[in-house]
Amino acid sequence: MALLNFFSRLTYENILSPMILSRSGNDSAALGMVNAMIGLGGIVGGLLVSMGWLAKDNIKMIYIAAAVSFLCGDLVMGVGKNTVMWSIAGVAASLPIPFITAGQRAILYRRIPDEMQGRVFAVRNVIQFSTIPIGILLGGWLADYVFEPFMASEHGAARILHRIVGSGAGSGMAVMFLCTGILGSVFSYLSYHRKEIQELRS
Repeated sequence: MALLNFFSRLTYENILSPMILSRSGNDSAALGMVNAMIGLGGIVGGLLVSMGWLAKDNIKMIYIAAAVSFLCGDLVMGVGKNTVMWSIAGVAASLPIPFITAGQRAILYRRIPDEMQGRVFAVRNVIQFSTIPIGILLGGWLADYVFEPFMASEHGAARILHRIVGSGAGSGMAVMFLCTGILGSVFSYLSYHRKEIQELRS
């Protein structure tokens, strides 16, 4: 979960706004719409969780929800070139998050004795959220000094990526969304199949 938080903060927490503004001609209304849809997706996801729309298998729910968020959120955000696509991506990215949180808490409350929950939750929070500031700081640096200059170059790989995400300002940040979408979904799949994770079902 710490690594998944890292991937998500590389993009959504810091380069989403500059990417959309760069690719929309500084259209603040487009940015506002996308942010509103991200919020709406989280609200809908929370309502579904509160209504009991939960899988019986919490492990599967956590990692499928994470994979869907990265695949349908980050990838679509990267290849999208208009407000409609970015809004769809925002909903797809945020709607699964409450299911991840609910699955985690269900497992922790079930497996950890009451007298140890405070200490365990504190350590869990330190580990899980320690990667967030790293992702935020690194994301901006990668956008400014690696991905944007690369997509502005004449490199063969950049020309191929232009066909996927387009060209011009913001295309490097769009490629970052492609990278986090792929890495996040692959890591979710691999984590789900780890022996230690599967043992949490017992």
